[in-house]
Amino acid sequence: MAFEFSKTGDTVYSNTFPGITKRDSIYVTPKDYGKIPITISHWKPEPCFWDAGFQPVAQSIKDLEVRPDDVWLIAYPKSGITWCQEMIWLVCNNLDYEKAASLKIDHRWCYLDLCTKMKHEEPLPMVSAPSPRFIKSHLPVALLPDRIWSVKPKIVYVRRNPKSVAVSYYHHYVSIYGCTATKEQFMRAFLSDQILSSPYHQHVIEYHHLDYPDNLLYLCYEDMKKDLKGTLRRVCSFFGKSYSDDQFDTLTQHLSFDSLKNNKAVNFSDVTQQALQHSNRADKLADPNFKFMRRGEVEGWKRELDPETIKEFENWTNSKVLDPEDRKLFD
Repeated sequence: MAFEFSKTGDTVYSNTFPGITKRDSIYVTPKDYGKIPITISHWKPEPCFWDAGFQPVAQSIKDLEVRPDDVWLIAYPKSGITWCQEMIWLVCNNLDYEKAASLKIDHRWCYLDLCTKMKHEEPLPMVSAPSPRFIKSHLPVALLPDRIWSVKPKIVYVRRNPKSVAVSYYHHYVSIYGCTATKEQFMRAFLSDQILSSPYHQHVIEYHHLDYPDNLLYLCYEDMKKDLKGTLRRVCSFFGKSYSDDQFDTLTQHLSFDSLKNNKAVNFSDVTQQALQHSNRADKLADPNFKFMRRGEVEGWKRELDPETIKEFENWTNSKVLDPEDRKLFD
């Protein structure tokens, strides 16, 4: 058996989703991880907190066909993955802005994890997708398809400061899923690793310890905000693409937060609108806190978290991450 599944009991995740959106959660413990090329001594993956919908499709994901020309984009949720999707797709598709505007981003990318949250019949939707496939996922290393490690497609991994992730994730839970937890309740759950894709630190550390030379690119949300053009040059180099300075200027402007939040092909405004109307919260449509893309800030958590909670986050990271080099990933 590749996985062991166990119940999580009562959690914020299972208790604060009203009505039809009430969710069940499970712990997924990988049992077959010997093929993963990780450099952590005596590594054993921890149980992952996931939606109960993962269990019926777990083996299908484990056995998924992987193609050499796949492009995989992976991140813990709310780490900037949508921003990177638009960036990578355009870089790999010769800056075809017209096509990007005509096809919503969820039609240009296969979302692997979606099958764990909705009832999908076999085979998984990306099985029949034409090459090259652009695949995004929030799965931790040990839940990825086995064939990744032998086929070796290109992988981009994105990380973001945990406090920023937690605040953004809270607003996402509230706006999209109708979660009724208070911010304080949600932060307690996040710090207890009882939010989807957790444990957070292990998610980041394990990807950064993969022995996967040449085909793995690491990005950081904060670095992208500081020097987007520099990040673009790294992404272009990784995918073997070359563009002029004028093209870089145009792409940088296209990928600015103000541009993306008004781009209907990227901003998931239809998903947010449907979620709010379905849950009788249409009055929130104009509220910026209920947008899929809210602020796009680096340190917005300073405005939303009190000093005590900020200190708890710092203590949490210090207790979870003992290696000084690994700790730099969470600055």
